[in-house]
Amino acid sequence: MSWMFDAGKVGLTALIIFAVVQVSERSTMLAAILASIPIISVLAMVWMNHDGSSSEEIISFSKNIVWLVIPSLLVFIVMPTLMERGWEFYPALGAGLAATFVGYYLTQLLVEKYALAG
Repeated sequence: MSWMFDAGKVGLTALIIFAVVQVSERSTMLAAILASIPIISVLAMVWMNHDGSSSEEIISFSKNIVWLVIPSLLVFIVMPTLMERGWEFYPALGAGLAATFVGYYLTQLLVEKYALAG
């Protein structure tokens, strides 16, 4: 029965992504609003709770997400900036993702150094 629940989680996640793509064909702003909702994080916490994670684990998870929001914005800054400067989509996306991963790494170092995470 557990595999059915896991398959349902995957299906729901795929459905959300599909819905955002479909909405983007009509309104990029509405699609951006839907994509900006932290639905994956919320679903992950619901699934963690359902799977028996402790309150402390869920609290730690949600606090860690807070610290990763800022570096995750780098992809949305770097990619369009590079595309405005003539870069093609995939190289700009790759550079944006690379900047995000570097940001995640640096944030992780700061969080560990100053004991900021849960």
